[in-house]
Amino acid sequence: MIRDSEHGDKKSLRKQWTGMRDAMSARDRKLWSEAACEKLSEWVEDRECRSVMVYSSFRSELDLRAFIERCWSRRVGVIVPRSIPSDYSMKLYAFAGWDELIPGAYGIMEPDPARMAELPAEAVPDIVVVPGLAFDREGGRMGYGAGYYDRYAEQANRQAAELGKKILWIGAGFEAQLVERVPLEEHDLRLDGVVTEKALYFRHDPDGD
Repeated sequence: MIRDSEHGDKKSLRKQWTGMRDAMSARDRKLWSEAACEKLSEWVEDRECRSVMVYSSFRSELDLRAFIERCWSRRVGVIVPRSIPSDYSMKLYAFAGWDELIPGAYGIMEPDPARMAELPAEAVPDIVVVPGLAFDREGGRMGYGAGYYDRYAEQANRQAAELGKKILWIGAGFEAQLVERVPLEEHDLRLDGVVTEKALYFRHDPDGD
């Protein structure tokens, strides 16, 4: 676990935490990803969720492939975003097969808008699984700096409230990505929990207030 004494500015932290994650062996990342996906799958199934928004794993991120395929097998709706660099927003698409993805603006595999229909703006997933460079157990997350998920969360949480719903925001990372404290600003997304290969950690009762 990285201690507060090692914290610097966000740019240096991102470089430090990216290097740490990249240094993990491919074998470890594969095994740990599968373990985390199993824990996340069991939790989603216990909650009888109808839809979940996921990220398309990139480089050394925790790989959600096993989780996505299990959602498909259990008829849980899977949603993936497409990044819009012009305004740092995201558009959402229902995702049903790996062949529906193409390289997006950052080289990340994203929905092919020529083959997939964009979901309406009022579509709100039950759960959003979020990538990141580091997480803490109080909902802190260090993202990549562009603010895509922060902007989307503000919009989605407002829409959910209008529908009388509450979205649960779950970070996905390796146990080594858990740190003592992630520096947050007022506009930063605060997660409800984080899943790793060892456990699902929540900062509050996900079924409570």
